[in-house]
Amino acid sequence: MVARLEAVGALVPGLVRDALLALPREVLMPQAYVRRNALDERPPRWDLLDWSEPGDREELLAVLYGGESVLIQHDGEPLVGRTGHARSGGSITSMSTVMSLTALLLQELDLRPGHRVLDIGAGAAVTAAVACHIGGDTGVVALDRNQHVAVAAQGRLGALGYRPAVVCGSGEDGWPERAPYDRIFVSFALPFVPGALVDQLAPGGRLLMSTGASTPW
Repeated sequence: MVARLEAVGALVPGLVRDALLALPREVLMPQAYVRRNALDERPPRWDLLDWSEPGDREELLAVLYGGESVLIQHDGEPLVGRTGHARSGGSITSMSTVMSLTALLLQELDLRPGHRVLDIGAGAAVTAAVACHIGGDTGVVALDRNQHVAVAAQGRLGALGYRPAVVCGSGEDGWPERAPYDRIFVSFALPFVPGALVDQLAPGGRLLMSTGASTPW
């Protein structure tokens, strides 16, 4: 995956590349959905691949390291303790971002050792894991609006040996309890830059987000 990202110019040598090489994605995403029907076929059908099932591992590894978005939650379900493979109807409610975009954004953040980082829209916790690997976990806060996603992220980051603060709340409000932050990353688009996030940014800090069409939060 790293070699492909380098080949298309999405990744260059540096701290982010080193982190992506070091972090096993199957720990952060031990389960993932794959769609089993055509896009125009209704209702949609997915299978849940599970790392604990030896028969699923080859396909799951291909999904996790293929570089595309990884589907991690269906219809707002708990991510911890779920069983069964087939899902029909409903919708995917959380996913990790395409890796080429993730790599470019992580490099744009210019993470450094010792940085205090607020990761808003933690999802599969890839950004939080990279921030912990580069700068240490004591200054990292991962925030997600979905309690089930936050609980899973905390456990999976812990399995990698990281103990950042993982919290549930509104992305527009940030997390003032740990402010100020050297880096704030928002993984979804909003029509404006929330003033609360600007207030929580340290002098000389960097806030990275997309503005335009809003994402419900």
